Amino acid sequence: MARDRTEAGWLVISHGVGQCENIASAAFLLDHDDPTKVIGRLPEPLIKPNAAERDGYVPNVVYSCGSLVHNGQLVIPYGISDYATTFATLPLDQILARWNSQHNQF
Repeated sequence: MARDRTEAGWLVISHGVGQCENIASAAFLLDHDDPTKVIGRLPEPLIKPNAAERDGYVPNVVYSCGSLVHNGQLVIPYGISDYATTFATLPLDQILARWNSQHNQF
């Protein structure tokens, strides 16, 4: 798991098994002052295997290898089906806006 401090809370990136035994990356927010309190989670995976990432030693798998926030971008290195690695970059404000619009928790 990776975590980054944001204005909204601690952003945590993890991975787990989803439907059809796909392993995907998820994201959730923890309270700044009480990190035992989950204040938001995305209802869908943050990163999931696309068609080009489904084949490999362990198929249908993407897993995060950490994360960092740089110039407003969330940078996530991740592994693909146990055969390669790559990076995803996502605007942090768009991720936080998804929580704001879907959960109204901030």
